[in-house]
Amino acid sequence: MIENIKILHLTSDNIFTDAAYKNFESVAPLCNTFLIHSLNKKLKNIKKTPVEFINPISFKNPFFMKSLEKYDFIVLHSLNEFNQEVVAHASPCLKFVWIGMGLDYYDIIYEDRESLYQEQTKDIIKGLAKKKNSTSNLLKRLAKSIFYKNLEKKAIVEKINFFAPVLENEYDMVASKFKSNFPDYVNWNYGSTSEIIEGKMKHSNLNGNNILVGNSATPTNNHLEIFGFLRTQNMNGKKIICPLSYGDSEYASILRNKGKVYFGNSFLSVDEFMPYEKYINLISSCSNVIMNHHRQQGTGNILAMLYLGAKVFLNEKNPLYAYYKENGVVIFNVDELYKNSSLLDLHLSEEDIEKNRQILKLRFSEKTVLSKTENLIKKVISSSKSSD
Repeated sequence: MIENIKILHLTSDNIFTDAAYKNFESVAPLCNTFLIHSLNKKLKNIKKTPVEFINPISFKNPFFMKSLEKYDFIVLHSLNEFNQEVVAHASPCLKFVWIGMGLDYYDIIYEDRESLYQEQTKDIIKGLAKKKNSTSNLLKRLAKSIFYKNLEKKAIVEKINFFAPVLENEYDMVASKFKSNFPDYVNWNYGSTSEIIEGKMKHSNLNGNNILVGNSATPTNNHLEIFGFLRTQNMNGKKIICPLSYGDSEYASILRNKGKVYFGNSFLSVDEFMPYEKYINLISSCSNVIMNHHRQQGTGNILAMLYLGAKVFLNEKNPLYAYYKENGVVIFNVDELYKNSSLLDLHLSEEDIEKNRQILKLRFSEKTVLSKTENLIKKVISSSKSSD
């Protein structure tokens, strides 16, 4: 147990904050302060974390910025605009740890956004882009520009001391875009996946032969390319389950329409947030999972399905595919499926299911996550301050 230190967490109302609070408090009790930059004090996703609210332009307040110096280090949960501004205005003596969410560094890795999309999906995006250049969207962007400067993100990153990406192999992908002064690597994740393995899903098993496609209503799923492949196959009574409860509502509407045209009653879109147990029951009916992202995305869904014993197909460009292969997980790529559609009818062996479960337990158990949290704190505390 670690004592007598002060850690500041700059976070937002997201589903990962409670996991971060639990992990850091377990290792360093009463040492953590969580701040949210928002004028709206109603929380939707945070259930257990005691948070304090601060003004979204607190970084312009010299008294607030001075108050940061009492903390041993500051954890940035995502490199959003507010957190970038804090780093930009901060004293050089402050230590920053950037916990990457994925979305906050994809613009660095994938400088050409179009590389994330396949051809049919690109056509949809072009149509959506025209609609989004509406007056209301322009006003929202204008309001944002008043509060936040158009900062040079790479210059901000160079002022950060430590970086924990979602996947270990993404560290080098981001670092390769910098010539020097890149943050040191620290191995940490939110550990919400440990609840999947050790919680209510621990004794769950697959009970159907349906197909889970994608994780959200975002174009990076490249849904249409998968729909196009599946519509040429004999589905043999399989249903296609497509989570669309969050993301772009207009994109979701397009997918629902296409899904109904292609598959009729065999297409089931998940349009509303479901209670955890109900969602697990639904996805437990899927023996196959197809995720066509070029980037890391849907990690929780993928881990849950691997643990349940599903056959998971990822795009080979997705760094998550290489990550799982390197760790010995039995997993497949989408090109293999295109070449051999009979893979949809072949289940994983009990031996492969158990192998995957043991690997996931080793890497994502609560014990592992708490050990990573302790190592992070000790590593940051023992490091020299940037001004030394």
